[in-house]
Formats: sequence, structure tokens, C-alpha cells
Amino acid sequence: MSQYTIKKIATSNNATSFSPDWQAIDALTIDTYPWYQAGAKQDTQIKLSANNDTLFIQIIAQDNYSYAKQTELNHMLVCQDSCVEFFFSPSGVLGSSYVNLEVNCCGTLHLAYGTGRDKRQFISLEAASLIQRNTSITSPVKFETDHDNEWTVDIALPFTAIEQLTGEKVNKDKWFGNFYRCGGRTEPQYAVWHNIDVPEPDYHRPEHFGKLVFI
Repeated sequence: MSQYTIKKIATSNNATSFSPDWQAIDALTIDTYPWYQAGAKQDTQIKLSANNDTLFIQIIAQDNYSYAKQTELNHMLVCQDSCVEFFFSPSGVLGSSYVNLEVNCCGTLHLAYGTGRDKRQFISLEAASLIQRNTSITSPVKFETDHDNEWTVDIALPFTAIEQLTGEKVNKDKWFGNFYRCGGRTEPQYAVWHNIDVPEPDYHRPEHFGKLVFI
């Protein structure tokens, strides 16, 4: 099982002003392509850090064709934009209900929670407003240009926002989860961190989550 260590920061959090020292944090890579067909395999790195209140996420995505059309919270087609997805079980129990967090290259979010693909509960506007984002692409939408090469998104995800969505306390010792790169109109990646051994693209597979350990 893939495993990543999330190092806790000994500080209280003000998500609007605080950011980890990302240079000092190791990255995991989304570099497994279970459904690869053609095109360049572009690099995607994820860095995670946390304090007692918040999970910090940094996404660095090489992208020669950056594209984002969706601007609405929880739009079902965010996954068709240039995006990265983070599916995780904040209970710390493998195979339990999970959150799917999806963010496109312009910072538009889709978050939901449930036991499987169907009948998922979407995050409320109130809870989503607690989540801070900083993006390298500052426009609300993005179309491909000859100058595209990379985009970044930093997210500060308060545990209280997760708890408002799930109705349960967050386990601050370990989670199970997976990271995915997908979407875009040209050379969609369909890459994963922890391999998913099924014949067709399907990210809603909590049995294929890796382990995330907070220390």
C-alpha cells in the first residue's frame, strides 16, 4: 500500500495569512497510469502539511493544455476541466465513507461525501466558504494557449469544513485516500497515486486508497 507522511506544524492557523514552508515538504507524485492510451505523461506533484486545525495542500501540475470551463461550486463537470482530485476517508477507516475533493486549475471546487459514487452529499456554501485557495491562474476560466506549461493551486482545508460535510469528527492520526489527475480537452491524464486495478477509469474505489499518516 502506498503511504505518505503528513508532518504537523506546531502553530495555530489563520488560513488567510499562513502557508507552510513548501520547499521543506516532500511531495508525492501522481504517476501511475492504469488506463493510459496516448499522449504525454505530464508530471503532477502533491504536498501536504497540517496543523491542529487545517490540512494544507499544494498541487503542482505540469500541463501543456490548461483548460477550465466550470466556475460553479459542486458542478458535476469540474472533472472534465484540467483538474486534480483528492478522495479520502477522514475517519481513518479503510473502506469507509469518503470525501471527493476536486479542484480545477482556476480553483473551482467540487466536494461531496458518501459511501459510494451515488447519492453523495455535497458541501454547503457555508462550509465551502471556509476553504481558502490560491491559484497561479487568476482568471475564472482558462482556455489552452501556446504558453501553457504548469499550474499550481494551494488549498487550506479546515477540519471544521470537513466535519460540517461529514457530520463526524476528523481522525487527526491517519486517513486513507488517493489522488488523481484527470480532465482537460487535450491529452487527459487519468493518472493516480495509488494504483487502481480495474479495466475502465473509475476513481470511486475506496478499496484502492493509500495511507496518509499525520505525525
